[in-house]
Amino acid sequence: MIRRLPLLALMLLGCNQENVFTQLEKVDTFQQKRKNTFDLLLVVDNSCSMIEEQKKLATNFNNFIQYFDGTDVDWQLGVVTTDVEDPDFSGHLVGGDDEIVLTNADGNEVERVAYTHDWAVTEGEALALDPTWTNTVSDDSLTHWCQAGAGSPGEVNPACGSGDGPGPNSLHGDVVITEFMADPAGVDDALGEWVELSNIGDADVDLSGWHLRDDGRNDFTIPDGTTIALGGTLVLARSTDPALNGDVVADVAVGEDFSLNNDVMFLTATTPGPEEIFAEMVSQGTSGSGIEEGLEAVRLATSPALADYNAGFVREEANFNVMVVSDEQDSSPDPVDTYLQDFAKLKGDAAFRDHSIMSVSAVVGMDPPKYDGEASCETINGAAVYGSRYVDAVSQTGGLIDSICDEDFSPIVSDLGLTLSGLQAEFELSHYPDLDSLEVALYSSADADSKIRDLTLDTDYTYVEERNSILFELDQVPESEQYIQAVYKVRSGG
Repeated sequence: MIRRLPLLALMLLGCNQENVFTQLEKVDTFQQKRKNTFDLLLVVDNSCSMIEEQKKLATNFNNFIQYFDGTDVDWQLGVVTTDVEDPDFSGHLVGGDDEIVLTNADGNEVERVAYTHDWAVTEGEALALDPTWTNTVSDDSLTHWCQAGAGSPGEVNPACGSGDGPGPNSLHGDVVITEFMADPAGVDDALGEWVELSNIGDADVDLSGWHLRDDGRNDFTIPDGTTIALGGTLVLARSTDPALNGDVVADVAVGEDFSLNNDVMFLTATTPGPEEIFAEMVSQGTSGSGIEEGLEAVRLATSPALADYNAGFVREEANFNVMVVSDEQDSSPDPVDTYLQDFAKLKGDAAFRDHSIMSVSAVVGMDPPKYDGEASCETINGAAVYGSRYVDAVSQTGGLIDSICDEDFSPIVSDLGLTLSGLQAEFELSHYPDLDSLEVALYSSADADSKIRDLTLDTDYTYVEERNSILFELDQVPESEQYIQAVYKVRSGG
């Protein structure tokens, strides 16, 4: 059995341990780095060619969110788009915005309700449409919707608000969205969200093959044989089990194919159920401007002009990091250097020297084409332009970069997550170990009595021969400022 000194004594000895151990015995002690506090602004291209990339973001970034949920890193994540022409985007954090769109079996839009952060969707409060305002132009106006507590799914809404609307309008079609619950209380969103449809026409309506969707990733096909009776309602819910969905009597289960965004401007380490909210945030549709200005969007998002709207996102004590996802070149009006100087100024002089304080990363067309006019890369879904300005920003700030044509975004997501956290996953040993003798343990402090547990090779960590290091998987990375002690016999010739 290898003799162990108290951990604190080992720390004081540093790397020169020849006077304590024989040449064949070594103890390496490492302290995990101090955690970072950081704000990450994700810039998502919402132009017409980005639907598949947004879907990949929504799926693959779950690993990023789950990784931070499992650590004590203090993080915030907000999303803006590359569209700076539309005043509804233009540097605005897109949390709290969503659409409920109903299309018929021919793909024609029958009904749409678009709500924004200004609607202040509240936990446990359904929004109900005043029945006197069932016309084409009213459903996107907050003044015609009322907070309705737990709601009255399946029942006619009581009058609320002014009650002086023009009444039913045939331009709407026969089916109207009359109530919805975006942020249920007491149950998970994935079980408790629901949407109510009402038939205001003069006959039953067959909804077979109709779609409940939004402008992003959501698209639920209403099953064949589904009808809504004259003057009746139909409730589509994430779950039809009242024991799970908050006692809602629902007609159709939409499951994971349709979800609603909560009134969350940006995600934090304490946001409940962040995966689904994140997926809604990055799925901003493809109706944005074809003139993508990702760097300008970042400057606008952090400008005094939007200090109230984006309040709380850029924190004085936090690092500031940007990640752009786009298949086009940046068309922002100023030189890249100007934008980087503006971003660094948010964090003070140290940010000009220390890239951990401010950095830009990108998932873009990263390779210059062989010939002018050619794409940087291509997939079955389209081609990506060489994003030289983004590549330049990444190079100057020490960020990470990957190709938007890659099938899977998860590698850069994992790397970015670990880099931004400030934590370390790999620790190089001082000598090559005899693996049969290698014993690794985790401690909460430099006190030998603070052992948390012994770690198991190939379960808690792996040994990387080519780098002579112990490597932790992301979900096993030691927490901020913990100690890792490796005790082993030196391999012959090592």
